[in-house]
Amino acid sequence: MACRRSLPLPAAPALGCALLLAFKFTCSRAKDVIIPAKPPVSFFSLRSPVLDLFQGQLDYAEHVRRDSEVVLLFFYAPWCGQSIAARAEIEQAASRLSDQVLFVAINCWWNQGKCRKQKHFFYFPVIYLYHRSFGPIEYKGPMSAVYIEKFVRRVMKPLLYIPSQSELLDFLSNYEE
Repeated sequence: MACRRSLPLPAAPALGCALLLAFKFTCSRAKDVIIPAKPPVSFFSLRSPVLDLFQGQLDYAEHVRRDSEVVLLFFYAPWCGQSIAARAEIEQAASRLSDQVLFVAINCWWNQGKCRKQKHFFYFPVIYLYHRSFGPIEYKGPMSAVYIEKFVRRVMKPLLYIPSQSELLDFLSNYEE
């Protein structure tokens, strides 16, 4: 049988209290250190066809939205992997449609931006499309330039004229599930 030496019973609580007091006084003297977040930086390059409101300027986004016929708003969080992956796809779609559609990206994560204060998204990225006469329409498809472009074009021209029965059959064969 091994011998085990232990502190007498009254000494153990005293030692514990002494350690707690020492910890309290050591830690309470330190001041809380809070470092403000670094200001946000551009998510898109300056040469991009996408207007990047990286400081979350939601009011400016609303202003340019009212002045344009068709606007795609891309709400992102700069740390989000899906937002990062979608950035190139948005840029590609914007380069093809920039003569007809205004693409606006808004950092909706920066805590001092108006977007973060007014919008409460549960995921990123979020894409809304506005037409001058209606909207928003949320895009929920794949984050691919081809699909985003198709979505935008369908909203821009929602009606399709089909002049003949053969073209109708061709159309139905492409869109029936």
